[in-house]
Amino acid sequence: MLNNILTNTDISLLRWIHHHRIQELDQVLYYISYSTSFISIGLVLTVLIISLKNKSKPLLVVFYKMLAVLIFAAVFSFTLKNLITRERPFKIYPDIEKLSEAGSASFPSGHTFEAFAMAIAFSIAFPKRKFIIPLFIWASVIAYSRMALGVHYPGDVLAGMILGSLTGWFIPKLIKTKTNISS
Repeated sequence: MLNNILTNTDISLLRWIHHHRIQELDQVLYYISYSTSFISIGLVLTVLIISLKNKSKPLLVVFYKMLAVLIFAAVFSFTLKNLITRERPFKIYPDIEKLSEAGSASFPSGHTFEAFAMAIAFSIAFPKRKFIIPLFIWASVIAYSRMALGVHYPGDVLAGMILGSLTGWFIPKLIKTKTNISS
């Protein structure tokens, strides 16, 4: 019974989000959604380039932490998708239109997982508003876009947000160092 309530809530919320989106923004949301890995990789490479340019060992450690977060997010998300194999909403509900690329299974949202993992990890490494605010706006728009574009349920996105945030917080802590990059 609880499963039915959760499933009904999930599809009801998705229908509301999908059918009340501003359709003129579909292409923009598509490109923002598509940007996830490019921006994530760009963040990691930027830290690497700056660390090498400045010969900064502390920044190099941050690079390794960010790289570990990105790799873990991709592997763990892919593994969960293959274990849980939740069908995409557009395959089950004819009123949900597929407006973006979508891989195999739906749970969790890999784009959201990755975006929140990177936003948390980067915000912890560089705790300045000028980084934190844009990163969380980016991650939140990606989360929204996955539902608006009809490829994920809200539950998939919520799981991606939670698991990504935990990944972004926990994985860097596994890499023990005595350096702190807050300047």
